[in-house]
Amino acid sequence: MSITGGWLAIELHGGGARAVVAWPDATVVVLPDVAPVDGAGIASRSAGALAAAWDTGGRGGPLAGPQLVELFGRVRLAAQRAADGVPGSVTVVVPAGWGARQLPVVRQAAAAAGFGAVEVMPAAVAVGWHLLAGGVWLEPGASVLVCGVDGGCAATVLRRSAEGFEVLAAVDGATVAAELADTAEASGSDLIREVARRAMVGAQVPPGMFDLVCAVGPDADAGVGRLLTQVCAAEPMLVAEPQLAAVLGAVQRGPVPGSVEVSADGGVPWRDLVGVALAVVASLGLFSQFLAGGQRYGPREKLTVGMVLAPWGELAFAAVFGLVAVAGGLVLAVTAQHRPADPGDAGGVGWVRGRVEAVALVAAAAGGLVWAAGYALLAASYFDADIGGFLRWSVLPLVPGVVALCVLAVVVWRRATPPAGSWAQWLRFPAAAVVLAGVGAALIGWDETGLPWLLRPLAWRLYQWMPDGQTTIIGPVGRLGGALVGVAVVLLAVRRPLLRLLFGVPAGVLVAAMLSWRVTGALAVGFALAVAAWWAMRAAVPMLRPLLLRPTASSPPQPNVPGLGASADGLPGAPYGGPRGHHPGSWSGAVHGGWGGDGVGPR
Repeated sequence: MSITGGWLAIELHGGGARAVVAWPDATVVVLPDVAPVDGAGIASRSAGALAAAWDTGGRGGPLAGPQLVELFGRVRLAAQRAADGVPGSVTVVVPAGWGARQLPVVRQAAAAAGFGAVEVMPAAVAVGWHLLAGGVWLEPGASVLVCGVDGGCAATVLRRSAEGFEVLAAVDGATVAAELADTAEASGSDLIREVARRAMVGAQVPPGMFDLVCAVGPDADAGVGRLLTQVCAAEPMLVAEPQLAAVLGAVQRGPVPGSVEVSADGGVPWRDLVGVALAVVASLGLFSQFLAGGQRYGPREKLTVGMVLAPWGELAFAAVFGLVAVAGGLVLAVTAQHRPADPGDAGGVGWVRGRVEAVALVAAAAGGLVWAAGYALLAASYFDADIGGFLRWSVLPLVPGVVALCVLAVVVWRRATPPAGSWAQWLRFPAAAVVLAGVGAALIGWDETGLPWLLRPLAWRLYQWMPDGQTTIIGPVGRLGGALVGVAVVLLAVRRPLLRLLFGVPAGVLVAAMLSWRVTGALAVGFALAVAAWWAMRAAVPMLRPLLLRPTASSPPQPNVPGLGASADGLPGAPYGGPRGHHPGSWSGAVHGGWGGDGVGPR
């Protein structure tokens, strides 16, 4: 299975809301912070004020229900501009201490703002997913204390479970601060220590027994770490992007189950099988036409070198279609062999399949060269001629395509997750281009060789309409074939139907008008370059998309995102350790991708 939609995470904090948009290809964009219309914070609102605000339509507390709706609405507009549409999955991260009274308010406000079903996640739980995605190993049963310092202070004790995290205790600093206000000597340091101590007591975890202590939030620094060390008797971890740890963890966990379209890509789609079969038929048919239409001049099996007069462009076309068939066939074989037994295995199997598909692309490049060399060997044996000329027309046109396949293999290996759907779908060669170019090449070959005889009725009809075409080697039949090849090149170059119509017709007319028997080989080489360019674009889009999605100058600095979950059930598809997955310097820009990793499956 493969996730085919994007998702959005919104964190409510003391200054308003911060949001992150993520796509299945691991592109992540951090949106500018959104402040409430009244300029007041959100996290500091009490449970009673928040619940009463919705019940009374804004007359019962400082945060009115319409104001929360307006806040979500502004986030929705910003996400819609960044994602070119409303993300299908929405997760709202709420501060520690929010409970049963606030969560229904958040869901109702999100629904009123235009979001569908949303998942509400405590900030500490989101931080836990962020730690897992960053490579922190937490076994089931492990205890984690998360201290959030964002103007105020909150502490939460989590326990790692097989499905995720459960909250053992959560202490909001606002209540503790009110109690400490009566103490004249109370300070911010005392507040942090007391909040952490009460969370430990509530969770019944003694000092020194935590598997991990973490400090997050804009105000998390080494000083906060020293205070937590005094209370917890454990050295705390400071994450690289403490102010974004919670909102990033929400997207690294994965989309809300059932909210994002999931496509089943196990097995072999019939469309891909048909595409590979068409390429094989085109390759073998054109090579047969090349052998049948060629003529050898000079004695056979003599020291004197003979001469071969043949439609060399047909040999180049046959070799190109052979490369397309080998590449498509190997990718389909990997798709059929490596598929998840159940939806929960989709993340790990997808990672393995991505790596194997990268190897398959390199093997396809080598296999295409072997296929072309085999054509050259058979033709040299058939015509009893030197193999050099046959290699020149069968192997050399494939060099750009082989290089493009190798570059594409590097991209697949490093990303492991396709831009959309599966790599088999992303690398599906357009079958229409194969049909048009194959038929066009056969029509050109008929004008040069008179074979196959099945095309004679078509030639007779065209000669009735264009009687002057019988005086040249390339007549109406060959020019029709050239037009089809020109249209096939346009199909590879552009994707939108309107652009294909606008450029395809002029390109077909231009090729048909310029075609002569001396340039049929050049036309075949041009088609080979178009195929190589198509594969090159398949490799370039995943690398260029983060740069094309660069936020405006007003957007906040973008994070170095470790890894995002890609499994259909919401568990992380590929959490991993260390800085693997994001490669500094290779995906420069304000938007980063980071699916890859060497670990597989949920921690």
